[in-house]
Amino acid sequence: MPFVTITATPGLSADQKKQLLLRSSDTVVKTLSTSLASVRIVLHELPEGHYLNGGQFGSPTVMYEVDMIAGRTEEQKAALIAALGPTAHEATGVPVAEVRARVTDFPNTNMGMANGVTAKQAGR
Repeated sequence: MPFVTITATPGLSADQKKQLLLRSSDTVVKTLSTSLASVRIVLHELPEGHYLNGGQFGSPTVMYEVDMIAGRTEEQKAALIAALGPTAHEATGVPVAEVRARVTDFPNTNMGMANGVTAKQAGR
C-alpha cells in the first residue's frame, strides 16, 4: 500500500501529468509486486520560482517520495528507485539525471488503513 507523492516543477501539460501518474503507478506495481488497488499517488506541481537546484532556478525536476509499510527487500526498493527515473523521463521529458526518489519504510503500527485501523490491526 505505497503512498507516493510526486513533486514536479511547472510546465507539464495535462497529458504529461496524467502519464506521469499512470506510469508511476504501473512502475510501483511492477517493482514492488503490489496490487494496483493498494497504490495511492498524489502530484504536486510547484509554482514558478519555488525550486532551487544547486543555486539555480528554472531547472526541471521530478521528485518522488514513497511511503510504505516496512518489509520490502533492499532489492525491491533499489529496483523501484532505478525504475522511477526512466518512468518520469518517458512521461515528462525531464532528464533522468534530474529525477530523485526517496523511499521511507513505516512500521505497520504507524500506517493507517481503511476504516481507521493500523496496518497491523488489518493483518499487514
